[in-house]
Amino acid sequence: MRRTRQDGFTTIQYVVATAFSLLLFVMVANLLVDLYERGAVRDALDEGVRAGVPASASAEDCLARSRAVVASIASGSSLRVDSMTCRHDGDRVVADARISLRSWFPMLLPDWQIDLRASAHREG
Repeated sequence: MRRTRQDGFTTIQYVVATAFSLLLFVMVANLLVDLYERGAVRDALDEGVRAGVPASASAEDCLARSRAVVASIASGSSLRVDSMTCRHDGDRVVADARISLRSWFPMLLPDWQIDLRASAHREG
């Protein structure tokens, strides 16, 4: 009787399946980081709008506060703020931002470009 030796379980199918599952895990982690960064910019715009709500505040106060919050929450990350503006539109303060969220695998997934807006009524 002939015996074959089958000590290992390292097959090409196992290696490929493990690689794909790890790639999927990293892509989900990238998605979660992107969601966090988008939320950070939304919070920054909300903070900026709140800083621009008082009657004595200017659009520059709104913009300075928004930029400060982005720098403190999401600095050194894969977030790129392409543009950020604040303006007074009648009785409202409006803050806009265009951001790019860089992909960890640019050959598989493109970067996200997102436009965000926050607004609030000014004090009388």
